[in-house]
Amino acid sequence: MDIDAVSKHAEAANDGRASAREAAPGTIPAKYRGHARRDAAAFYLSQLARGVLAGELKVTQGERETSLATSEFLVLEIEIKQKKRANHVAVKLRWPKRPLIRIAAGGDRDGA
Repeated sequence: MDIDAVSKHAEAANDGRASAREAAPGTIPAKYRGHARRDAAAFYLSQLARGVLAGELKVTQGERETSLATSEFLVLEIEIKQKKRANHVAVKLRWPKRPLIRIAAGGDRDGA
């Protein structure tokens, strides 16, 4: 996805067009690396946040779209580094593919 496409997605979300927002809430590319405007970067981060809040991330890879169900509890890592030439912010989210049954069942470990 190029910078123009990223910016167009961000502009569509910011100008109130319902079709751009409702078509695929929380949809983000499976992988993106490149230069983007600040509003485009914020758009993808907000889409990520919307998906996490909804309990499902929609991820696109080419023409294929995949849904990832999130669990109630996640591991969140945020790391910020200030260096001479640039600032770095890394955000990692991690959760099990299947929710833990013990937590959902109230923590019963004896199986009764």
